[in-house]
Amino acid sequence: MVIARCLKKSRNLFGKFIEEYLFNCTEISLIIFLVDIRHSPTENDKLMYNYIISSKIPCLILANKADKIAITKVEDSVKALQKQLNPLGDIPTFAFSSERKIYQDEVWKIIENYI
Repeated sequence: MVIARCLKKSRNLFGKFIEEYLFNCTEISLIIFLVDIRHSPTENDKLMYNYIISSKIPCLILANKADKIAITKVEDSVKALQKQLNPLGDIPTFAFSSERKIYQDEVWKIIENYI
């Protein structure tokens, strides 16, 4: 019980830190929001997404660990994540795999535009 309270307190402090950073840092040109392609967005993912959207900073959603699911399921998984997090579809959402270095070319082209 004590550990759970400490973890919740730490999460709240971390949330306040992230919120302050996003709203006060003037040098951020692009936020890259990582989510796990294998799972539906968690409540924490949704909360972070809302922070990001409210910051008005350009954003890119990366559905990471794309190498962990069948290639035939990648596109549908990305679409499902986009629909859950960003139903308007106004934020680009891409599959990504940092481990196997697949699905990266298009993402790097976008990132380079912000560097």
